[in-house]
Formats: sequence, structure tokens, C-alpha cells
Amino acid sequence: MSIRNKLILFVLALLTSVSAVMTLLFLHNEWGAISSVNQNKNLQILLAMSEVCRKVSDAPGEAAAYKYFKAFLKTPDITKVSCADVRGRILMEEQYHTPQPGASPYLAKTFPHPRTGSWETRTDGGVETLSGLLTARNSRGREVTARVDFSTRLMCREMEDSLHQSSASFFIILSIAFVIGCIGTLIIARLVTSPIQSLEEAARMIGSGRLDHRLPVTSGDEMGRLAAEFNEMADRLKELDGMKSDFVSSITHDLRSPVTGISLCADMIRELADKREYGKIPEQVFSIAEHSQRLNHFIDSLLEISRIESGKLKLDLKPINLEELTDRAVRSFNTYAEQKGIKLEFIVEQDIPDTLGDPDRLYQVLANIIGNAVKFTASGSVDVFIRTEPGWQKVLVRDTGIGIPAGEIKNLFSKFYRINPGGRGYPSARQGTGLGLFIAKSIIGQHGGRIEVASSAGKGSEFSIFLPARAGAH
Repeated sequence: MSIRNKLILFVLALLTSVSAVMTLLFLHNEWGAISSVNQNKNLQILLAMSEVCRKVSDAPGEAAAYKYFKAFLKTPDITKVSCADVRGRILMEEQYHTPQPGASPYLAKTFPHPRTGSWETRTDGGVETLSGLLTARNSRGREVTARVDFSTRLMCREMEDSLHQSSASFFIILSIAFVIGCIGTLIIARLVTSPIQSLEEAARMIGSGRLDHRLPVTSGDEMGRLAAEFNEMADRLKELDGMKSDFVSSITHDLRSPVTGISLCADMIRELADKREYGKIPEQVFSIAEHSQRLNHFIDSLLEISRIESGKLKLDLKPINLEELTDRAVRSFNTYAEQKGIKLEFIVEQDIPDTLGDPDRLYQVLANIIGNAVKFTASGSVDVFIRTEPGWQKVLVRDTGIGIPAGEIKNLFSKFYRINPGGRGYPSARQGTGLGLFIAKSIIGQHGGRIEVASSAGKGSEFSIFLPARAGAH
């Protein structure tokens, strides 16, 4: 079942439940109000009948009292009224009508009786009546008892008619509200599920490879922000897909190059052997070793990525002197820098105490950062500084190279990412695998440190490596 149908069913069930509860509360309260009105009406009739009985007791046959008494007989649920003295002698009695036998409604037993007077429900010959008695004293102090009998069946019928009349308006209003609620449910379901359906369709299209598909951002609410995040994710996927394509292209070229070199050297060795020119064979063997070293470098990088992502990259921590490690990395690029006419200088600003680290891994990071600085600097200098800061040991590599565009810095440490390969100022060949900085950041992060970059296109770059200064390492 779709989310839209589930939402519609849920809201309809909620509306039905609320309507049922409101109906029950209304009927309960309305019946209570009608019962209270009926109770008060019965009491007023009994009080008025008591006053008539006092008048009749004082002056039997008085016309005014008799006319007043007869007026009560207009109430349809009164069956009988009477007045009696203390000895039970009937002073006045009037039979309004004789109710027919029949089952009394259950509701007749649910409403309370007035607290004034004595009230009793009786059944005689299948006819149920409610009798109210009230004793009063006439002007001479003699007690007289007024009695009024009500037909419970007629009384309940009157109450039910009142309930039906009041309920009709309530149910009309409730029905209109329910219909409006149903229409609102359909509208809300459409508003809520339409963006979800669009998101589902967009996810399906991107999953099928259409990475250019985007969602329209039409609002600033949660759905609008979700659409914006989805588009950003799609942009990132497209970017990663491009990086993957570039990586496959680059790695194919870089793997094919040494393999082709090894194949050519092997063919050359075969030809030299056939010509018995054995003195030239060692030169080809050295070339094979160089090509094999390049292959091993690529394979090692891929294995390094696998270990990092699986959490299996282990560090062999031991006391190291970061100054000596950095100096060794700098010296390894002196020849390369001289060939390019670049000044490569190592500057130690203060004494650097020993710290804990994996010397091989840290040398790998330093060689990558310094090597990139020399590689992308056509003229000028590459300066490597080492200093201490509160809680840290810092290696700063500053160059006067081509720099890094601002939009590229955020992706610089991403896996397989290379800066604008083939673009102006960036050599199209030998761009590398795009794994070096990713590996470097992972290694420094595992040491508890960080790498920061400050750069702008055409103005050089600064890479700062921070390692925790672990006191007492010796």
C-alpha cells in the first residue's frame, strides 16, 4: 500500500474516531441537559400542585384553585393528580387519562428524580408511572399531601423528541465537518505525497544512470530542503562518477605504460640475446625494475585505500624526531627541484622534541605533500617549515606554484579526485591516481592530527600538517 493511501486511511480513521467520541459526548451531555429540564419541570408541577392542595384544604370547592388545578392537565405526560389530608381522605382528584400498557423505555430509568418531595416509580398492570408526593400545611396548620402521577413512557417519548430535535442540527454540522475533513485529507495527502513521489521517481532515474536529473525546489520547508539536499547529492554523485571515469582512464594509462615498457624491454632482451649482445641486457633489466616499481606503487596505493576503508590500517607508533623525518623527505626531492630550477629549502624555526608516530607512514605523507609542491611549481621556490605550537607539532609546506582554485579545495582530499586534469596550468599526463592526499589525510587523522590547506589559483599553496605533541616521548 502506498504512503498516500496509508495517510488517507489513517486520517479518515482518526476523523471517524473523533466524530464518534464527539457524538457520544454530545448525546450524553444533551440527554443530561434534557433530563435536568424534565426533572425541574416535574418538580415545579408538584410544587404548584402542593399550593393548589393548600388552597383546596382551606376552602373546598374554591373555583380559582380548581381552575388553576385543571390547567395542569394540559401537560400530556400527567396521568393523575390528587390531594389528600393527613387521614388519607381525598380532597380532590382528577384522572387525566389512563395510559395503555407497554414496555417502558430503558431511558426512563436513567434520569435522576428531584430531591424535593418523595418520588417513586411504580408498575401497575404493565403500566409504569412516576409518582411524586409532597406534604404541605394549610393556613390552619393541617397537613395535606399533593400527588402527581407521570407516565414514564410518555415522559421519555417527550424527552426523546427533544433529543432528536437538538441532535438533528448537531449531526448536520458534524456531517459537513466530516466531508470537509475528507476533502482536506485528500488535499493534504496530495501535498505531502507528491514531493515524495517526485523524490522516488528522481531516485529511480538517478539509479538508472541519469545523473543529470534534478528535483525542482519550490518551497523553503522540509520538502524543499530535502529536494535541495537530494540535488546536492546528485551533483556529488555526478562528480564522483566523473572522478571514477577519470581515475579509470588515468589508472589504465598509468598501468599500461609500465606494462608496455616491461614488454618492450623483454622483447629487447630477447633480441640482444639473439645477437649475443649481452652487455646491453643489464640496462634493460634496470628499466624493467623501474617499471615494476611504478606498478607496485599503484598497487600499494589501491591496497592502502582498501585497508583504510576497512579500518585495518595499523600504525607502528614509536618515538620519532619529526625534524629528521621531514629533512629526509625534503632531501629526496632535491634532485627533482634542481632539474626544474626550483629552490627547495627546509627551515627549522626552533628545537623540535621527539613525539610518537609511525615513521614510515609519516614519511609517506611528507613525501606526498612536498612532492606535489615541487611537481606543481614551475618556477620560484618551495619552503618547508617546522615549528611547535601549543599542543601541536606543525610542518608547513609553502610553494609559489599554480595554486588551487577555490572551488577545488573542498574536494582536494576526496578519493580519486584530481585537480582539473588537462586544464590550463595542470599537466595532462601523469596526474596520478588521485589517492595520495586521501591516504595522507587518513594517516594524519589516525595519528590524531589534521591537514589544512590555504591556496588560490596562480598564487601558490600552503599545506599545514598538525601532529599532536606527545610530551615524554623518548
